[in-house]
Amino acid sequence: MLSSLKSLFSIFLAPQTPPFEIVSTHRSFLRNTVAFYRDLSSSDQAKFESRVAAFIQYTEFVGHDFDINDEDKLLVASGSVILAWGFEKWFYVKVDTVILVSKSFNEHSEFGKHNSTITGLVGTHHLSGKMILSRAALHQGFANDNDKRNVAIHEFAHLIDMADGDIDGLPRQISDNAFALPWLELVSKKIRDIDNKQSDIRDYGATNNAEFFSVATEYFFERPKLLKRRHPELYQSLENFYRQNRADIQKTARIRRKAPCPCGSGKRYKRCCEPST
Repeated sequence: MLSSLKSLFSIFLAPQTPPFEIVSTHRSFLRNTVAFYRDLSSSDQAKFESRVAAFIQYTEFVGHDFDINDEDKLLVASGSVILAWGFEKWFYVKVDTVILVSKSFNEHSEFGKHNSTITGLVGTHHLSGKMILSRAALHQGFANDNDKRNVAIHEFAHLIDMADGDIDGLPRQISDNAFALPWLELVSKKIRDIDNKQSDIRDYGATNNAEFFSVATEYFFERPKLLKRRHPELYQSLENFYRQNRADIQKTARIRRKAPCPCGSGKRYKRCCEPST
């Protein structure tokens, strides 16, 4: 059983590696695994590949007791590019090392404990510039793009939030304009709804404003049509922030009406998230 991550925390950024080349097998993997990439036009897919390759080239990847493969790198980089897609020159300058661990862990970096529920975190203080992700959760997040959960998207949302120096659920792009107060009021209302069991936004979003921002971001990129229908004001705020109208772009696979709803409610699709006609 793995017991500690301390040996990883002294890793320094390695010398610049040769350019990472996107080849046909990578493209096939992205098409089959990353819905965001699959929804893009051919020209935009080429741009996505270029930005993914740049992220991989300038980021150190470290596996804890296993070797990192190209698919791991592609998924982490995709999380980065997805959130920054509306900002052509936006790079995550505060992450230089991505550490992948085999499974979830607790706040003491222990695996296999009853409270080992953490699947990702971004570092501060002595861990500044580092992101730690559960490899299992990383792959699950992209394998199921209907459950409103994606640890890569969640942690990169924290990095966006951190760009002004604080992880507080109020990114610079919001705090620097007139939308700050309306945003905070909206977040407060949505957190109350979660606490009162009157929301389909997952409970973890009620932890604090920072976690709400990341959880809402996961919802926005995974289930944009549903978010727009159930939380139009929140959807509009995130659309303005990320400069992406995901609900109009997302291609949704046909779901049988009697099939289990992909939101994970346990109900049939026709009794849950199927749009009303």
